[in-house]
Amino acid sequence: MTRKIIVIALILCLILTSGEGPAESAKRRRKSSRTTTPVASGHDSVLPKRGDIAILVEGDDEQQVRLTETRIIDSLTSHGYRVVDEKKMKAARAAAVRAQAVRLAMQGNYNAIFRLNASYSCAATVVARIQSGSPMQDPEFKLYVANASISIIALTSNGTKLGGKTAVSKEVGYTEYEAIMKCIESAVNEGMKQLY
Repeated sequence: MTRKIIVIALILCLILTSGEGPAESAKRRRKSSRTTTPVASGHDSVLPKRGDIAILVEGDDEQQVRLTETRIIDSLTSHGYRVVDEKKMKAARAAAVRAQAVRLAMQGNYNAIFRLNASYSCAATVVARIQSGSPMQDPEFKLYVANASISIIALTSNGTKLGGKTAVSKEVGYTEYEAIMKCIESAVNEGMKQLY
């Protein structure tokens, strides 16, 4: 009997101090469990999940630029992001090149990046600069060794910097192309980690 009285007293205490009864409390818990969604990675993503992401890549070698752009697109899409349509990108790039906005954006001019974001109608822009030397062949093993560095920054449509990283990679391949490809892939993977 005393045990029942203690339990009833505790329940009344909880009801009076919280201002809500057991039914309201259960209703609140159900509502909060529906509105919160777990994040797979355990933390909030740096890049916005809503809206398209534009990509600007600059480098000295056109083949390396295209390869870097492809790797970044693959990385973004595999993490559930939408990328600005390629036709839309080409049209915006052509307009931006005429206005020299891309060159200014690649130099870190935030106003130029803001204008580019507006022309792409996107939520954020990933700006990357790839630098790589010519692969060297190892005389003993006849394999090619390549080095690459990539600088990546992400900016929102209002020009706010979301994050940035420089990644360096050194890889080996049977051909010059394979060594460069593996090197760029490794550098992009490392550089993009901070944005997810």
